[in-house]
Amino acid sequence: MNEIRNILLIGRTGGGKSTLGNVLINKDNEFEEVFKESDGSVSATKNVKEAKAEIDLSRDGSEKIKYRIIDTIGIGDTNLTPQGVLVRLAEIANRVKNEGLSHILFVTQGRFTKEETEAYGLLSSIIFDKDVLKYTTVIRTNFSRFENEEACANDRQSLRMENADLAHILNAVNIIYVDNPPLEGRPRVVEVNKEIRGESRTRLLTYLAGCRGNYRPSNIDTLDERVNDYKTHEEKLKEKMKEIEADRKRQEEEFRKKIVEMKEEQARELRENRIKFEEDIRKVKVEGDEKLHKTKIEMEEKQRRDMADLERRNQEREGRSRTGSERGVSEKQENNRCELSKPKFSKAIRKRKSYAENYPKKAVLPILI
Repeated sequence: MNEIRNILLIGRTGGGKSTLGNVLINKDNEFEEVFKESDGSVSATKNVKEAKAEIDLSRDGSEKIKYRIIDTIGIGDTNLTPQGVLVRLAEIANRVKNEGLSHILFVTQGRFTKEETEAYGLLSSIIFDKDVLKYTTVIRTNFSRFENEEACANDRQSLRMENADLAHILNAVNIIYVDNPPLEGRPRVVEVNKEIRGESRTRLLTYLAGCRGNYRPSNIDTLDERVNDYKTHEEKLKEKMKEIEADRKRQEEEFRKKIVEMKEEQARELRENRIKFEEDIRKVKVEGDEKLHKTKIEMEEKQRRDMADLERRNQEREGRSRTGSERGVSEKQENNRCELSKPKFSKAIRKRKSYAENYPKKAVLPILI
């Protein structure tokens, strides 16, 4: 069998696409690197590369299949734009047109990323046509339980349920599970990983051997035109984005000016409020001083009135007391006169007077009773 089957590898940068190609080729039966492997965000495959592998279908080598493994640049390469990736993929147009594709292997490590979802949309709408699903298989790599059919079935169901944007694709294609661990570390670990890669390779080749048909997209002749149209569309989008960005900056500048104006208005209002507040404080202080002065005068006036009233009352009491005293003295004198006018006292007084005349001045006068 001299026919060469073309296998196209497509996948995200660092997703195990080139490693899968090395497993299929199995250079020198040691899985030596043919395609540069990468686990970073920059694709190790900078251009479309290819390598051939011949697979024995029979033990005696009488029946073989020749495969051409075509490794493409990784989707999501941080150094390339989407249209840049499309241009690189368009390089396979002549080979696809002349020889067709036996199969397309879409390689992923698990849940599909946004870039992978968009990439498959581009492949089906720009590079290929709607029949591409008939020749596409999703290869779920880095699945350590790939030999456990129940685990594979559960994960397959999860993939189809959790990726709504790709549900129409995942429900229409087969999903094959493999594990291609790195060939690095201790010798024993490397040997074990080679055995695991060997099991994955057997599983893949068994599946590919059963794939029949050859895919030639009906729109392959207009591929360059579609890519150019897409590039033009991208350029239009870029121009639109520039316009949006310019409009955003303009709005941002207007907003900044409004903010400045608002701050100035607030500062002016604050100054006016501060002046008004200080004026109100001054008025309150003046009114308070006036009220305090008025209150002081009223209190002093009241105190003077109270003192005058107290002095008046004291004078009245003093007058009443003096009048009472004078009245008492008068009454006493009057009483004394009355007593003296009585006969008994008149006789005694005459006797005392006579006695005083007959005795010296210093002699003690007898008490007359």
